[in-house]
Amino acid sequence: MPQPDSKDVHIDAILTNYSLAYSNLDYIADQIFPIVSVQKQSDKYFTYTKSFWFRDLAQLRAPGAESFGSGYGLSTDSYFCDNYAFHLDVADEVRANADNPLRPDQEATEYVTDRLALRRERSWVADFFTTGVWTATGSDATPSVLWSTYGTSDPIVDIETQMNNMRITTGKRPNTVIMGAAVWSSLKNHPDFIDRIKYTQKGMVSKDLFASLIDIDAGKVHIGQAIVDTSVEGAASSSFADIWGKHVLLLYVEPNAGPRTPTAGLTFTWSAFGGGALQYIRRLRLDRNMADRIEGLSYFDQKAVAADLGNFMNGVVA
Repeated sequence: MPQPDSKDVHIDAILTNYSLAYSNLDYIADQIFPIVSVQKQSDKYFTYTKSFWFRDLAQLRAPGAESFGSGYGLSTDSYFCDNYAFHLDVADEVRANADNPLRPDQEATEYVTDRLALRRERSWVADFFTTGVWTATGSDATPSVLWSTYGTSDPIVDIETQMNNMRITTGKRPNTVIMGAAVWSSLKNHPDFIDRIKYTQKGMVSKDLFASLIDIDAGKVHIGQAIVDTSVEGAASSSFADIWGKHVLLLYVEPNAGPRTPTAGLTFTWSAFGGGALQYIRRLRLDRNMADRIEGLSYFDQKAVAADLGNFMNGVVA
């Protein structure tokens, strides 16, 4: 006897409570350098010559004699906030026809926002998470024994050595550590770290325990986990890569940067657009196209302002 089966009594429809989309793990570049809102796209700022501020120049003064005097050096540097932009157009027909749970305008805003954040992340890595940038003593060196070589490597001593190198030449000890996810994966399983925290309540290496071992604030340990697809649009296959690589960067970063405060770097952002935010989104009506353009703009200059307040440790794990 003919009977309807399950395919006859149900027509597949779009689920409204689930859809699939990918996104990166947290971006960290915007968290590293202090953000300075500036009124002009380009300007200059003063820099004081470091050596003058570490010289012991005060001398004994005989009665009636003049005191010994000297001065200090002063120069300028500059910034320029380039404009990075990206847009996605939402056609009126697409918006009107979109099924639940699609939200074309919301999704366009999220997509544009993420493209700008990824651009800043990759710009930061290319400009600062590499050799030839930072000048603290010992910078750009690779550990004599890679940290992934358990049993003979000593990452704590390596880190402390580089931290002390910076203190000796700048009077500042690094307060910020940036590393790639591959480095963190190796470090948190390193026997040296496990042995030092084995009697703690957690018994496993976390960011806060790692920070306590090298005497910095846990909030200043940044682990770069973002990835990028380097293939061109339309390619037969994707080509994913880890953005942050296998390196470590030690920085002294002044959280309240202002006049006469040393800091490894700053992120300048132009306040004329977006009120000083790192990026802003605007909607433009395209009547001829019957569409709205969701456009994001980011005016910024990520700049190393004191190269000697950074120590790059190159390729610390295999």
